[in-house]
Amino acid sequence: MSATSIETSRSPALGASKRLLVSGLFIVVSVALANLLERLAHLRSVRIDAYQWLIHPGDGLDDSWKPMLAAINWLKERSDGYLYQNVFFIQNRKFQYPLSSLLPLEFMDRKLGIEPTVDLLNDIGWFGILITLVAMIAYCLALAERSGAVRRDDRLGRVLVAGVAAFATLTFFPIMYAYTIGQAQVWINAAFVLICLCWISGRRMAAGMLIGAICLLKPQFAMFVIWGALRRQWSFLAGGCIVVAPVAALTLVHYGLGDNLDYLRVLRFLSAHGEIYYHNQSVDGLLNRLIVGGDSIDGPFWFPDFNPIVYGGMVASSALLVLAAWFLRARSPDRGGFFDFLTAAFTFTIASPIAWEYHYGIQLPILAALFFALVAQPRAGGRGVWATLAIAYVLAANFFEIANLTADTPFNFVQSYMLYGGLATLWLLYRIRTPGSFDRLLDRQQRTGSGMATAARA
Repeated sequence: MSATSIETSRSPALGASKRLLVSGLFIVVSVALANLLERLAHLRSVRIDAYQWLIHPGDGLDDSWKPMLAAINWLKERSDGYLYQNVFFIQNRKFQYPLSSLLPLEFMDRKLGIEPTVDLLNDIGWFGILITLVAMIAYCLALAERSGAVRRDDRLGRVLVAGVAAFATLTFFPIMYAYTIGQAQVWINAAFVLICLCWISGRRMAAGMLIGAICLLKPQFAMFVIWGALRRQWSFLAGGCIVVAPVAALTLVHYGLGDNLDYLRVLRFLSAHGEIYYHNQSVDGLLNRLIVGGDSIDGPFWFPDFNPIVYGGMVASSALLVLAAWFLRARSPDRGGFFDFLTAAFTFTIASPIAWEYHYGIQLPILAALFFALVAQPRAGGRGVWATLAIAYVLAANFFEIANLTADTPFNFVQSYMLYGGLATLWLLYRIRTPGSFDRLLDRQQRTGSGMATAARA
């Protein structure tokens, strides 16, 4: 591809470098305005999470660690099984993870002689954010080169991309909030950025291995098995099996069949009841707040009663989303491409009955991919598409506690603002994922071994 063809593919009104500058300014201004809005309402500052990571490393809470350590303590004290029955159903501790999640903690305790405390786990989580930050910078630089936004010898452009990527990561609420409250999701968000980096580099098996590692913490990504089989992504599936199979066997031998099967009862309970708490940014959370009602602000430690309308709506919406991710474009020329993969990953997150705000941490690399796809093919994005991308980013990146003023009113659907941003992002993924799109640019770069920047210099 010649430099002329690349230049003519860009928008004549606004070049790629200007789009980068405008996007950086937009992110900074949106963060400032979100902060101002919360401060004017005398509510929580949305940037306290980045400040805590930078100034007070390791000083987080115990959202994941407390129930995990409760499960570890139960295993130490008792050897008769029934872990979920006692910890989840009787002690009412929300240990909602598969037993494979406990293996690293038990290894630290029993083999290394290191007691896994909340402080230690948060110290380790600090490096999870650091990995996310570095990986996002590398990922955005790769996308920028391949989209033609910057050249490899364009130092100023690369600094701009790296700076915007770093600022966006450290101010992206779902990513930083996971660290603040002591969530294992820190590592899932970090792994997902690495997966995206592996995918655009042609390392499908490595991407599959990281997906397998995520499944050992959050099993909903197991739906990638069907997605990968339909698209014949065998190296991707092989990578997942390399990780999941031995760890699953070890978990079964170590903890026994009974407790492993009992985890299915926990999953059924969570699906049937969902969460009314405003942090649950799923269709289930929206329907529970609209129909069941109750305390959505101060009630994080109880589950709403089963409601057949809520359950039916959740099942119907989840089935529709997942079936679309599985079968739409399963036979199209761009099946199994990068945007097809991103669509599936984000769908499996949104379609869950419980999707906490920090689960949306995987949305940042998706938004970055959408942005650079529009830079690479400006004709695919009119004003409406760019506006949708901007709105989706603002809703995803910020925490709007002011939305909770609608909690006890018929307008409490406002609390689901992050879900709306997620659905807008999902629409963009389907809208932009067309033959001849950015997927093809990425695939061409992988085949030829020469990036868009190299072609531009030809």
